[in-house]
Amino acid sequence: MSDPAPTRSPVGEVLADLNFRRYWIGSILVSGVNGTLRFVFVWLIVTLTEWPSAEGLIGIALGLPALLLALPAGAWSDRSDRRVFALQWLTASIVLMASWTIVVALDAATPRVAGIAAALLGTALVMMQPNLSAIVPKLVPPARLMNATALQNGGAQAASFLGLGLGGAAIALFGNAGGFGLLTLGLLVTFQLLRRIEIPPDDPTGRPPQRLRADVMEGLRYGLGAEPRRSLLITTLILGSSFSVMQIAMPRVVEEDFGRGSTAAGLLLGTFGIGMLVSSAVVARRDDMRHGLNVGLFIGIGLGLGQFLLSLAPNYWVAMAVMIGWGINAGIAIASHRTLLQQRTEPAMMGRVMGIMTLGFSGGLPFGALAQTVLAPALGPVLTMRSVGLATMAVTIPLLLLRPSIRNADQDPVASG
Repeated sequence: MSDPAPTRSPVGEVLADLNFRRYWIGSILVSGVNGTLRFVFVWLIVTLTEWPSAEGLIGIALGLPALLLALPAGAWSDRSDRRVFALQWLTASIVLMASWTIVVALDAATPRVAGIAAALLGTALVMMQPNLSAIVPKLVPPARLMNATALQNGGAQAASFLGLGLGGAAIALFGNAGGFGLLTLGLLVTFQLLRRIEIPPDDPTGRPPQRLRADVMEGLRYGLGAEPRRSLLITTLILGSSFSVMQIAMPRVVEEDFGRGSTAAGLLLGTFGIGMLVSSAVVARRDDMRHGLNVGLFIGIGLGLGQFLLSLAPNYWVAMAVMIGWGINAGIAIASHRTLLQQRTEPAMMGRVMGIMTLGFSGGLPFGALAQTVLAPALGPVLTMRSVGLATMAVTIPLLLLRPSIRNADQDPVASG
């Protein structure tokens, strides 16, 4: 009797599809641009002014577009050709990033001009995010959604932090313009990848077209109207706000407390991505994850605990070890969070629900930046992170770990598609 044909692993099955591979690499690059953009802007502001609240204000400028536009962006993507929509906003992002790179290279950047540029770039990039997230369920069968989500999320989040090391090195070698030039290149490569993918159209709903505002309100009612979607989406705002405090505070901590430069700051933040990449790779190979329990443990406890422990780090190397461990925690947490959310979302509503998710993750930046702006002058960046870490656990433990609709979410029926 002949041996049975070897069974392809879940990861191998997902990555065997050329369409998904192109999308996957493109989404990783976009996430790398998004994550690194915060760092290069904050580092630019650190070099332009010594005012301690300036980093928080640039964070507000970067994140405010997500608060204002994430929901309309999700609704707009649900009524559009998702590939064309992505390419249109990629083009806008490339033009804006290249223009700003030239401004910085000519030493024409000022804190005020940087704030305007941050708001414009934040607008172009946030318009892409809900649409890119909504594409994943269109490219893989339902049985492989968790594996594809873990791959996409792990790679994207790892890139957003590993890109910090590249951004820091580019700044060290070529000045502040080098960091923005690197991001321009990443967007150009993404455009070439996404223009070659094919995305199946959404099933027609048979409903007459609505005004965009009506689509937005329908998405809000759907997304926040039932558990566990409601708690999962509320969690994104807490996660985005809390984590932004660390991203904004750490460059100054590295420079002033650890006595190191931009490359070291980028590498430190990038180690979070290494941890996330490791755990996401493990999750992507599994078929038996308890996503509800993972969200309760690794976000409910791990999100705030990681920031609290980071604030206690006595030196650069201990801080790096904490960041790796925190990244391992996050890889499991976000993969399970995204899988639960997409499993419980109808395909026709995916863009709008992903818009709410984007509103939380990216729109949390202004709230975290505001906390940094208010607290840092009085407490300093280290105590600010410590306080926010404790406050985060006080909110997320009852919201996630102690809530049955989250903890037992795997026992509930899931949405198809």
